[in-house]
Amino acid sequence: MLDPSILSELERIARRTGRPTSHVIRESLERYVTDAREQEAQRLPSFVGKFSGGEDGNGNVAERADEILREELPEHLLSERDD
Repeated sequence: MLDPSILSELERIARRTGRPTSHVIRESLERYVTDAREQEAQRLPSFVGKFSGGEDGNGNVAERADEILREELPEHLLSERDD
């Protein structure tokens, strides 16, 4: 399952810190998942960059920003935005 060199390094860390290898693996996975969650939370919504400034055929985009967001954002994001 694990690359042998990774497993050897985990075992070395476990010996050095006096902890079971399973604890080192669990801690590593927890950090990975936490980091992945944080990175995902920092991603911009898919609509960012979708529009250019100026006229869009329906008027000035800046003046219509709220209207455009209401049309483009999923309902659950709109309720978070209004909080």
